Amino acid sequence: MPTRQCGHASPVDLLSHLPSVPAQHHFPGTRDKTFLDAACVGLAPTDTRLAIERFLDRALLCPDRDASTHHIALDQARVTAVREGARLLDAGDDEIALVESTTHGLNVIAAAIPFQPHENVVICDLEFLQVAIPWLKLAERGGIREVRVARNRRGAVPVEAFAQHVDADTRAVVVSSVQWTNGFAVDLHGLAEVCRAHGALLVVDAIQQLGATRLSVRDTPADIVVAGGHYDFPTTAKSLEINGTANYPGAVGLGASLELVNKLGITTIEAHVHELTDRLHDELPRLGVRVVTRPEPEARSGITTFEVSDAAAENEAFLQALLDERIYVAMRYTSGVGGIRVSTHLYNDHDDVDRLIQVMRSLLGRGALQGVGAPRGSGVLPDELRPQA
Repeated sequence: MPTRQCGHASPVDLLSHLPSVPAQHHFPGTRDKTFLDAACVGLAPTDTRLAIERFLDRALLCPDRDASTHHIALDQARVTAVREGARLLDAGDDEIALVESTTHGLNVIAAAIPFQPHENVVICDLEFLQVAIPWLKLAERGGIREVRVARNRRGAVPVEAFAQHVDADTRAVVVSSVQWTNGFAVDLHGLAEVCRAHGALLVVDAIQQLGATRLSVRDTPADIVVAGGHYDFPTTAKSLEINGTANYPGAVGLGASLELVNKLGITTIEAHVHELTDRLHDELPRLGVRVVTRPEPEARSGITTFEVSDAAAENEAFLQALLDERIYVAMRYTSGVGGIRVSTHLYNDHDDVDRLIQVMRSLLGRGALQGVGAPRGSGVLPDELRPQA
């Protein structure tokens, strides 16, 4: 795992050296809310909007000498996304293919790998549903024998949980590098060693990691990395793209967003995100809530999940109270693991964490808060926030 380094950079500090617009205007979506739900959907920067507007102006006016030249220019608009994606992943341009979504990429991969009927695929029980579906469908069609499921251990999915399911007939291990419900960061290096020992492919869904923390395909020998709009598939990537007219605006927007991440530097962003995560791990237990996310530093990511009660309905009520205060968080569960999910990114700062903690303290203080370490369901949630029968 890379060495963790902490600083005190705010989003303005991170963005201040960029020339296109003043730093505080890069993410206008943060002006009227405390946005702590990057794991659901990220905020687009103004650079991305401007890049798409410039592309649409070209598409509208066709400024070239002829339509064929114009079409070539539209195709070239996708180059930035490939270049910046390769730079972020520490890959070659020829290793990057552009796809419509993570789900689309996983389905393309499931169709491209020459599976045999006796083979199996290994996933874990914390996965986002769309990560599992392509392989389950493949098994239903008889393309593979089965999908094996590694079980989480109190929210962690260690390498050994996968290893006990991997054998000579395992064709692929498919895993999210960061789990979407509780932010558990999988040990990809250890998992890659297990895959190599059995001749299996390592397929990584990096949608909850890429752009927030560093992932190098040179340092982590994953065979395939998929992440929300592009994926890395060494040697054969271009053959897996859709031929013909592409989603030009999507590629242009992706390119501009990745360019911003690369200008800031992924190691700088990673240190900032981890600093905010560490603060959440320090502050939330003091409120008497249970932090669901694993406490080990190496297992942390940009996602921190907590519960105020054993009852899902009470967690939902608390979520709605936070949303009423314009604090954007979410509630997610898989295999009984989850709760209220807080997810930070480069546009968040300590003020966002301070406001979350302040509002939570106020909400919890309206009832009989039991103090630090109070058992969930024992009065932590105020009566007025409890769902009525």
